[in-house]
Amino acid sequence: MITPFTPAIRNTNKPRILIVDDNPRFSQSAHLILQQSGHYVVCEENDAASVVETAGSFRPDLILMDLVMPRLDGAQVAAQIESDWALHGVPIVFVTGLVTPAEAKNGQRIDGHRVLSKPVSSSNLLRVVRVVEESLPCRAAA
Repeated sequence: MITPFTPAIRNTNKPRILIVDDNPRFSQSAHLILQQSGHYVVCEENDAASVVETAGSFRPDLILMDLVMPRLDGAQVAAQIESDWALHGVPIVFVTGLVTPAEAKNGQRIDGHRVLSKPVSSSNLLRVVRVVEESLPCRAAA
């Protein structure tokens, strides 16, 4: 499922976040949290096989991606994103229940990507997104 976005949204200065999770309940919940903060433009994708196409159209500044999904796992999708010239360099945060909150907080990484443990609280989701957002090239230059 892709959450529709319009060209007007594309022209905003707000960071764009793509949420990738095969569980629509999680992606919708995370979408709502981020959207209600008023700081982000958010798009959802629930089919791992469609992520590269969706990301190519949406042009995210950050991707929040489930690690365990059917057909393709998050690491496989991340490799596809990293090999795409237009998407290479977009930060990816894996969202998974495979690591504990303590491991995630202590800087655990999977394939070099930050990790956010499930279940995710609103405050923790916003905290991790802000940390990554501050390291984006467009933010660092500002």
